[in-house]
Amino acid sequence: MTRIVHLTHSRDLRTGGVIEAVLRLDESLRAKGISSAISDDPQIPGGDATHFIVHGLWQWPGLWAWKRFKTTGCPYIVFPHGMMDPWFKKTFPLKHLKKQAYWLWRQGGIMRHAHAVCFTTEEERRLARGTFWPSRYREVVTGLGVGSPPGDDKGQKADFIGAFPELSERRILLYLGRMHPKKGLDMLLRSFLGEERNDEALVLAGPVEKTDPFTRKLLRSTHGREKEVVWTGMLEGDLKWGALRAADALVLPSHQENYGMVVAEALSVGTPVLLTDKVNLWREVKQARVGLVAKDDQAGIDGLVSDWRAGRHHEVSKGEACIRCFEENLHIASCADRVIELLDESSQTTGGKRA
Repeated sequence: MTRIVHLTHSRDLRTGGVIEAVLRLDESLRAKGISSAISDDPQIPGGDATHFIVHGLWQWPGLWAWKRFKTTGCPYIVFPHGMMDPWFKKTFPLKHLKKQAYWLWRQGGIMRHAHAVCFTTEEERRLARGTFWPSRYREVVTGLGVGSPPGDDKGQKADFIGAFPELSERRILLYLGRMHPKKGLDMLLRSFLGEERNDEALVLAGPVEKTDPFTRKLLRSTHGREKEVVWTGMLEGDLKWGALRAADALVLPSHQENYGMVVAEALSVGTPVLLTDKVNLWREVKQARVGLVAKDDQAGIDGLVSDWRAGRHHEVSKGEACIRCFEENLHIASCADRVIELLDESSQTTGGKRA
């Protein structure tokens, strides 16, 4: 029997998309009858596992799986989750040099001995090439995604508006995620606050760490404009889904975004998305006509906000098309099927080993 253990550095939901991806893939595999578990503890990752899925680079999971493979032949696959994106190389050159050194010493070997290195989009795979040297590993695009949305539309909307009654009868532009410099929120706030509209609200939903310098900067920029910019804190469960359903559009103005789980979540409930071309799902969004895409600079974000205010996103994005795009391209079940194929394939190789 196939017994999978996902190895991840952290299970803290506040850290963003990696753990969300792990949870969704774990759920989908179990729904298909596969024994699947998650470990964030290098001391107890699962002795009876037949396969490991390594999530992320540079931390203990990859090294642990590689050592297990060397001693027992137990196969593993690796999801980099955007950690090979050249944006990090350009933005943090000194950190990149340290990572390149680790790549030469260990990470490159971890990738080479993996049965597959799994990219969630074709864009992620393309961007990863050449970021580190030497680059020898087996590339596979598996997709990613989320499951079908839980709960009911009306009830979740009512819960959300009940928690934030100031948003009643207002058009909502929703950002849902971490407050991090790479997310482009400073540009978004400049665009949104450049014009005062009483019938609109920008909702910033995510953990608010008031000791963080960037978050403090964002909070200062919205002082006195609390009616227009609503900080909800981190939303989970029905409140999160209620926000996605109540929003007129989701916005993700990122400078770098490997996948954007929240994009799949928004589309699953029929909510169109506004993205930069640094969100790796932008091609899928543009091709399916389920949102608007712009450059990740101030002019690009100004254009997205202006187009949203003019309702242009609804000219190209219909709720039915959003849901269809999700079901055909962004449902986690498709990713789970591909992962199962890879793991079955790895079991058939001699001793589970790759040269």
